[in-house]
Amino acid sequence: MKKLDISGNDIGDIGTVALGNLLNAMSTLTTLEISYANITPQSWVSFFTSLQDSNLNLERLNLSHCEIDDEGIQILTTLVSNMDSLKFLGLDNNELVSPTGWQALLGFIQHPNFALEEFTLGENNVDDDTLIPLTSALENNKTLQRLYLEERYDVDTDEYFSLFTERGWQAVSSLLCNKASIMNTYNSNHTLNYVYCEYLSDDIRLHLKLNENKDKVEVARQKILQTLLSSGDTSKMQELLDMELEVMPTAIAWIGRPLSIGWEGEQVSGLSAMYNLTRRLPDLFDSSPLTQKKPYMEKRKR
Repeated sequence: MKKLDISGNDIGDIGTVALGNLLNAMSTLTTLEISYANITPQSWVSFFTSLQDSNLNLERLNLSHCEIDDEGIQILTTLVSNMDSLKFLGLDNNELVSPTGWQALLGFIQHPNFALEEFTLGENNVDDDTLIPLTSALENNKTLQRLYLEERYDVDTDEYFSLFTERGWQAVSSLLCNKASIMNTYNSNHTLNYVYCEYLSDDIRLHLKLNENKDKVEVARQKILQTLLSSGDTSKMQELLDMELEVMPTAIAWIGRPLSIGWEGEQVSGLSAMYNLTRRLPDLFDSSPLTQKKPYMEKRKR
């Protein structure tokens, strides 16, 4: 058996024990769906505990709309950390997990086995204090492409609402394009390309679109050109001016790379940046012999 879907069934606590015993003896299962299941929080704890020594190495695990609590999420984190094939993890609408409980997942995200490409956390008690550490954990991640952060639904008002504020969204923006310096932008996350939430700024949407492109070196270059070295902003040009003279030709060639074909999202050339660099370092583009360079070049050499 490779796929097992028992979503929406009244499994109950006794059925959960039997399911744990069954899964312990399986090593071929790749997909497990148990959403909308009638299982108590304590039975989830027992279920996850019973699978700690199993050979399960799932590719897809959906536990949305369940009654997993803080204790259960901590044990689940240990379980999935042993799965190096897990590409999808669905945890939507597990409202018994507190904002503190969700932080147990941070260790999983930074675990060497983490291979998730899609992660759903919508309609949960996830707020800024959860989202900000989550973005920090994703800084060096190169697998997660899709993150779902749907708003909560209030049955009393019949409206959706978000627990995130500007502080949390700023952390997401910095994850995708850290504008503190050229190197920070270069080392930003260039993999995450989809965040499902209504309240996304144009800045976040722009960088998510850029991340859809497969050429991550060009993605990094575009973020630098569009945010730090744009035609109207030369404040970061000093970082280029401070480079060693021997490195400068490589930097110039990198700035002047031709545009890519079939690009997703906005794409700009580096001509404006090269023009600004030329204005700031005219000696670097002087065709006269090196011995006749102006004092600035001599200073750079020293």
